[in-house]
Amino acid sequence: MKNKKVLSLLISGILGFHLFLLFNMKFTAWPEMLLWPYLWLHGILPYKDVAIVHTPLLLMKLAVFYKLFGVGILQLKIFTWLLVIFTDFLLYFVVTKLWGRKVALASLITFVLWQIFFDGNGLWFELLMIPLSLLFFYFVSIKKYFWAGMFWALMFFTKQTAAFFLIPIGLQILKDKENAIQRLAKFIYGGLLILTLFLIIIFTSHVLPNFYYWSIDFGIFVLPRASGQIQLPDLKSLLVAILPFGIFLPLLFNKKIRNVDLILWAFVGCLGAYPRFEYFHFQPAIPFLAIASGTVLTEINKNQITKIFISIYVLGSLYLFFNYFIQNWGEGTRFYEQDVVDVSFYVSKNTNSGDKIFVMNWWDNIYALTNTFPATNPLVPQLSWYQEIPGIQDKEVKDLEKSKPKLIILQDYADSGLASYVPQKVYSYVITNYKLKEKIDGIEIMIPNK
Repeated sequence: MKNKKVLSLLISGILGFHLFLLFNMKFTAWPEMLLWPYLWLHGILPYKDVAIVHTPLLLMKLAVFYKLFGVGILQLKIFTWLLVIFTDFLLYFVVTKLWGRKVALASLITFVLWQIFFDGNGLWFELLMIPLSLLFFYFVSIKKYFWAGMFWALMFFTKQTAAFFLIPIGLQILKDKENAIQRLAKFIYGGLLILTLFLIIIFTSHVLPNFYYWSIDFGIFVLPRASGQIQLPDLKSLLVAILPFGIFLPLLFNKKIRNVDLILWAFVGCLGAYPRFEYFHFQPAIPFLAIASGTVLTEINKNQITKIFISIYVLGSLYLFFNYFIQNWGEGTRFYEQDVVDVSFYVSKNTNSGDKIFVMNWWDNIYALTNTFPATNPLVPQLSWYQEIPGIQDKEVKDLEKSKPKLIILQDYADSGLASYVPQKVYSYVITNYKLKEKIDGIEIMIPNK
């Protein structure tokens, strides 16, 4: 009984520490995580009325949450933090079942640090991939392939990079050649059940052709190769991202094949970082990095070389984390800085609920923050690989002519980078038919000429 109380206090302390970090470090409020569910709740459908290249599970969950609690930055933070803490519990459960409590505690502590370090304090599709990939891994490990198929399908309907996770389960199924067909059939059956359910929802929502175009045809086969889409890291960023995974080196000399398999799981979890390199794309790999750390620190027989390696690794990891900690402590909310607050206040004051406005070269969360709606349909991101699709800008100009938005919010175009792209047809229409009224924190507020 005493050991259970100590264990409960220890777990509570780790989770409390995780929440403390989440509350106080920079939070990334990706504009799409407000905008897309907000529009959906107002009958503006994903894929049909909004160009979205991601699969819909996360957006469905967010839409339900916002329906119950309202749309806002605070609600987004609460949803994100609840998801992260749920993942903590799930990680501890899975590792306890497969390795025991000692490894589970060490893995949980490691997960807290790396989950924060890899820009995990903010909701994006990879964050939901973590608990789903953990459950997928768990059912593969205990050879429950029907359930593994269901959770892989849920991963795929969270983000298409779930396809990479077919590599480790494919190898697992092929290990026992005599039962491979039976295992594969169970996996496919489980996946087809979820696939069928989602297709029914998408079909009855009358967005199936649009869903296929944006999330499959464009999202998988066009977008990754689009000009300007590839964003490779500099050498320093690449090294910083790779160094935490150095903990896998001792596993290469470990006879427990299950531990070695973690290397493959972590590797496929990292593949989403290409073609657009960002630290948060590593999130699906973090639970396997944490489990590897837990097994190395508590299970592996340590000779002198291993002890020296672990000491250097721990010191290096703490240096990386505390450097990140210092840079991001108390930095507020990204995409909800003072200029966003000021412009949102101005728009809210100068429009009525439900009015149409148009945001150019700036953050689309303005629509959700001001209870206004886009003047174009479909709403297409103002990035070259979207705007240069034949007919897109022509349709946007027609929509602007028809809807005559009350305000246009415009940020000056930069000299380089993503913010330097100018959709020429749309921009020409705007500067011809709208005039500058005033600037709010450097953001231009434009009104019709007449």
